[in-house]
Amino acid sequence: MMKKILFLISLSVLIGVKNELKAQDPAFSQFFANPLYLNPAMAGTNICPRVSLNYRNQWPGIGKTYVTSSASYDQYVDKLGGGIGFAIAKDVAGAGNLNTTHISASYAYTL
Repeated sequence: MMKKILFLISLSVLIGVKNELKAQDPAFSQFFANPLYLNPAMAGTNICPRVSLNYRNQWPGIGKTYVTSSASYDQYVDKLGGGIGFAIAKDVAGAGNLNTTHISASYAYTL
């Protein structure tokens, strides 16, 4: 009976698993230059608006490289009591077989 329950649990887990790669995060050499992408709670930490543009071309001498680019904007909004932000990042790995695009909007409440 226990083997049957274990088999049914294993089967349901295998059916629920998708055939996708989700652990491919873009790598930034200077991670502190893109705070909104790495931590959405950083939206509106400055009173003035902040724009971040990043581009990284890793190992350009080998031909088919890893290219990562991102842009983000955030600012503090007094009427909302916190900050809002928008970010977009594109990561192309190798010959373009693995492309990921991240688009996000964030709101951070200020205590």
